[in-house]
Formats: sequence, structure tokens, C-alpha cells
Amino acid sequence: MKNRVFQIVIVVVLVLIGLFVMNRSVIRLSTLIGILWPLSIIGIGFIIFMENRSPQSTLAWFLILAFLPAVGVLLYLLFGRSRWRRKKHLHRAEEQRKLFREILAGRRLNLAPLSLLSERSEYVIKVIERFGGGPAATETETKLLTDGDETFSEILQAIEKAAHHIHIQYYIYRSDRIGTAIRDALIRKAESGVIVRFLFDGLGSNGLRKRFLQPMKDAGIEVVEFDPIFSPWLLETVNYRNHRKIVIVDGVVGFTGGLNVGDEYLGRSKKFPVWRDSHLKIEGKALYKLQAIFLEDWLYATSGQNHYSWDAYMNRSYFPDQGVPANGAVQIVASGPSSEDTSIRNALLAIMASAKKSIWIATPYFIPDQETLTLLRLSAAAGIDVRILYPGKSDSVISDQASQSYFTPLLKAGASIYHYKDGFMHAKIVLVDDEIASIGTANMDIRSFELNYELAAVLYESETVLDIKRDFEQDFKDSVRIAWDSFQKRGIPKRISESLMRLISPLL
Repeated sequence: MKNRVFQIVIVVVLVLIGLFVMNRSVIRLSTLIGILWPLSIIGIGFIIFMENRSPQSTLAWFLILAFLPAVGVLLYLLFGRSRWRRKKHLHRAEEQRKLFREILAGRRLNLAPLSLLSERSEYVIKVIERFGGGPAATETETKLLTDGDETFSEILQAIEKAAHHIHIQYYIYRSDRIGTAIRDALIRKAESGVIVRFLFDGLGSNGLRKRFLQPMKDAGIEVVEFDPIFSPWLLETVNYRNHRKIVIVDGVVGFTGGLNVGDEYLGRSKKFPVWRDSHLKIEGKALYKLQAIFLEDWLYATSGQNHYSWDAYMNRSYFPDQGVPANGAVQIVASGPSSEDTSIRNALLAIMASAKKSIWIATPYFIPDQETLTLLRLSAAAGIDVRILYPGKSDSVISDQASQSYFTPLLKAGASIYHYKDGFMHAKIVLVDDEIASIGTANMDIRSFELNYELAAVLYESETVLDIKRDFEQDFKDSVRIAWDSFQKRGIPKRISESLMRLISPLL
């Protein structure tokens, strides 16, 4: 139905343009525009209505089309046609499931029983699995990396030890000092015979130039851009971005979390001299899922460019039989346009719904959907210690205003909100009852939940969970708690701005 409506609109537009070109006396330009403009707006509105989006999203689109039609049409052409663009990504879900079934069939995962975990942890694991998360893996050691210095030091050390392959993937990769240092390390390993695959997002890393990438290609590194933004398919690629950050070395050590590659993540930015972020180092059996996610993205991005298939990677060089003695378990969850459901959002809901004492959240952008907001409000009202750690200074005025519009109902319910005062808070962490934690690439916003390719590592009852708690406690000391009385004194212009940004938050 949607496609037929769109085709009719296109045909009418072409006919009218043809009449204007063939005989300007038949139809005037002003008349042509007068017919096309309302027709376009009505057609877009009808398509949005028929797509059965969430009521919040549908209302936001209708309002912006009604009051700012030019802006609304442009935004729709760039970001709105999500249901149509999603179709080309759907095949990826089945490919990933196929790969993981083959891994399991080959008994490379050989998961140990989870009987040492609490009943609550086992229940959450099963719920997350049913909503698309991977199985939880024991024999997996994790290490919390608290800042850029520690993160990039560990990554460079792992790269230097590579013997077979290095898989590296980022949303933002800059050609600055740290970006060049990692690039040069990759070149040295490639020249020594190590297989290096470098995947970067076409929008987030659109600043990378040929002069930076060419030395990598000359050294034999396979360099691939995920959905190039400057292409004939501009309107088809601008929305679904790959926001994942993955480094895997020899299938035995991997990294993921909040940090991209850039000097700002080391506090070298004038705007943010302190950049607070968290990353995760993983060794052991949970890497099988992380490797599968990278290969899924790699094969999608290289489709039609080479002869590789899943079979080329189905060997012990990429999925070695290995496990590391460690307490607890790790569950890798991926989501994106190819997911059948909002897997990471559902995983976070399952984790937070299990809370008995506390829910601590760190996020640079807080634009929750209605289900998430309701759960947090109910939890706070029930006496659970709900805390949100948020940047004192944001890198996006629009997102910041939209985020603060959600503070009032949470504060009224008894939640605590902390502004990180020393710099920019970019970590993406949820901690529940000091037993279960999630750390990954996804912000707590609708774009991360529904549109971007994201991933998260859920940690159960491990030492790293306690490290996350200690970091939270220090961050709270380095923050200012928002007092309800002072927050209520915000001026009318600011409240209006917050309300307007909240209105369009489903589009952000």
C-alpha cells in the first residue's frame, strides 16, 4: 500500500513536470508548485500514518509537517523513510543466526552451565535470549577500562601481540594523533603477515581522507566503509548508522564500549578537556559472539566487493577453542535495523525490572521511550535507588534540551540525577543491585534503541561489576546532584525549549 501511494505521487509529479516543460502555457510554475507541495506533504503524512509507528513518533512527524513543512519534508527524505530502508537490512538477521548456529554446531562455544549464578541472573539471561540476545558465556574474563589513556594503551598492546588477525571497527575514527598511532600499529602488523580488516562508518568517520587510508591499503589492510554517505544512494544511507566499536585480536582478546578513536577521548579537546568514558576488555568465550557481530557487519559492508562468505571464516583461527577461568558470565547483545526486536532496549528493561535495591545509569543522551521512562518512574516511586549520571555540559544542545525535559517526572518520583561537573560524561552503563551491569555502545535514546547498529555486554556477578560500582561512586563525587527546588526555578524560555525538543525527540 505504502509503495503504491509513493509510486502514484511520483507519477503525478513527473506528469506535471512534463506538462510544464512541454508547454509552459498549459501550467504555470507557481501552479505546479502549488499542486506538488501539498500533494507531497499529504503523501508523506499518509505513508507515516500507514506505517503504524509509535504514537509519539507519528504525532511528532505530523506536528513538524504541519508547522514546519519545509523542514519536515527534508527530514523525512533524510531520516523518515525507515520502514522502506529497513528491508535491505533484514537479511542480515538470518545470516547472523546461521553463523551462530554453525558455531554452536561445531561445538566451538561449548558453554558451561550457569548453575553458579543466582536465580535472578539466570532468569534475566533467559529473558534476554528470548528477545534476541546471545547466550551467556562463562569462562570469560573482563576488565573495565575507565578512560582513554587506559583503553588505547590496552588496545595498542593487544595489536602488537597479534599473530593471525586484527578486526577493528569504529563509528568515529579520526586521523589525529591517536588515530595515526593505531593506524601505524596496524600497518606494521599487516606488513609482518597479520590479516587486518578495518571497518569504519561512512557518516561518523566521513572525515577520513584517501591520504590517511592509502598507506593502510598499500600495506595490505582490507579497508571498508560501512554505507558510504557520499554516494548516489545518499537518501538511502544517511539514517541507519553503525555505532558499534569493536576490536578483536586473534579471536582471544576483544574490546568494546563507549570510546571511539580520536584525541578528544584522551581529553585533548578544548571544549572538553576532561572526557569521562568507559570501555571493556574481554577474553574468553564471550568473544565468539563479538566476532560473529563483526563478521556480520563486515560481510554486509563488503557485499559484492569480494568472494568472501561465512565459510571463509568458519575455522579455529577466528573462533579458537579457548576459555579463561573467571567468575560470573557475560552476555553479548546486538541490535539494529536487522533485528526482529529492539534487543538492547529489551535487555536493559529486563535488567532494570529485576532491581530490588538500585538502578544506576550513565548516559550522555537521555531520551527514553515511554516504557523505559515508566519503569524508571515506578522503580523510584517504589523506593529503589534510581540514579542517572548525565553530562554537565553536552555536545548537542538539541539532545540536551530534550533530555532535561524528562528530568521532572523522574525527580518527582524520587529519582536522583547527577550532572558530571568535570567534563563530558560519555559512558553508557547500567548497574543494577551491584550484581548485573551493562556496558556498550548504545545511548539511552530512541536512535540507539531503534535505528543504529549497537551492541552491549551484560555482565553477571563478576569482579568487573564491582569495579563499575566503584567508578560510579567516584563519578557521583565528581558530580552535582540536581535539587528539585532549584530545577523548578528554570525560566519560562528554557522550559519552552525543553518542551519543544521533547516533542520532536522521537525524531532524534
